[in-house]
Amino acid sequence: MGPLYKFGWFDFTYSLQLAVLIGFCFGLLLERAGFGNPRKLTAIFYLRDFAVLKVMFTAIVVCMLGMLYFSIFGWLDMGKVYLLPTYLWPQLVGGLALGVGFIMGGYCPTTSVVASVSGKLDGVVFLAGMVIGSLIFAELFPLLEGFYKAGDMGPVRLSDVFGIQSGIIALLVCVMAVLAFWVVEKVENRFGDPESLPAGGTRLKTFAAIALVVLGLILAIVNPDNSQVQKNIHQEDPDRPAAVAPVGKAAQPSEGFKIVDDEGC
Repeated sequence: MGPLYKFGWFDFTYSLQLAVLIGFCFGLLLERAGFGNPRKLTAIFYLRDFAVLKVMFTAIVVCMLGMLYFSIFGWLDMGKVYLLPTYLWPQLVGGLALGVGFIMGGYCPTTSVVASVSGKLDGVVFLAGMVIGSLIFAELFPLLEGFYKAGDMGPVRLSDVFGIQSGIIALLVCVMAVLAFWVVEKVENRFGDPESLPAGGTRLKTFAAIALVVLGLILAIVNPDNSQVQKNIHQEDPDRPAAVAPVGKAAQPSEGFKIVDDEGC
């Protein structure tokens, strides 16, 4: 939604309404998928149910493929997509702390909100703890600021780190996803309850795996980083980051709202 807002396709008020609608639909899907249940979420740590890994990995792959293909077709300006800066060491520690909290509390930040809205008391307690922890961190930030910025790598992508084009990264991620799904299903069949695990046809899974690898292979061959649309933009404006032109004539941004410091979409 962020890049579309920056194109001026809708104003600030409408973007807030869309955010509420998207958030409601996202929470509803999480609840219907069982992600408001801590036992469903923590089952991954007992090797019984890898639904969390499958859903999150699928979301990452779909988003990655969608953005790269949209950039090739000229539907998305990648130069307007915000990249969160990488602070290596604090993010590693934060990821470890999040994992420990996930195991102990049974929720992650998003699913705790879903559980709270569903009327689960443990979700409310987890959410309250998260708020209190955030306040404590804010008060201690002057002491932690040095570590907070340790390992600053800036807004980098995997293609920047490894020095290879985005299409090959996409292919490798697709292959990794297929292998991960195959391995975790073997583990589920070994340690999980067959009656509680979702059933799926072998043919459908095979077709999905092949389609995923083919989509990644196409990106590796086409190379989104050197698409003709992006080359044309660089020729017109060499100082502009690699991006693609928006489709059609963009509307003028809202006059009642101005982005002063972009902190993400």
